[in-house]
Amino acid sequence: MRVEVRSRVPGGDRLPDVLVELAQERTTVRELIRAAVAEQVRAWQADSSRCRALLDRQYLTDDDIRAQAATGVVRLPDRQHGVPDADAEVTRAWRAFERGTFALFIGGRQVDLLDEQVVLRLGEPVVFVRLTALVGG
Repeated sequence: MRVEVRSRVPGGDRLPDVLVELAQERTTVRELIRAAVAEQVRAWQADSSRCRALLDRQYLTDDDIRAQAATGVVRLPDRQHGVPDADAEVTRAWRAFERGTFALFIGGRQVDLLDEQVVLRLGEPVVFVRLTALVGG
């Protein structure tokens, strides 16, 4: 089954929409994120620095930023190391999802747990939405 995955980030560039191939229509949120992130990395292999920036914009958590800020500088990881590692990006995306860095909607319904079973329907897009705090609140 092919599923369209869209990424949305308020006010800026975003990862490309991708088509993800899944073995069946019933899967877990964890597997859906794994497949989507791996495809996002593949879609941008030709432009690795742009890929790295877009992945960071989508999946870098507030905790990651705070931890780096405590060292005196915030850097986007692995920018100089070429093509992002899909497995590392998947792990980072899982952590970001669990920490509420982005929300995931399937058929207009928000899902909350990595191990939640979901049923994907043909033509229903999956949307990853980067969550950002409002200024002043």
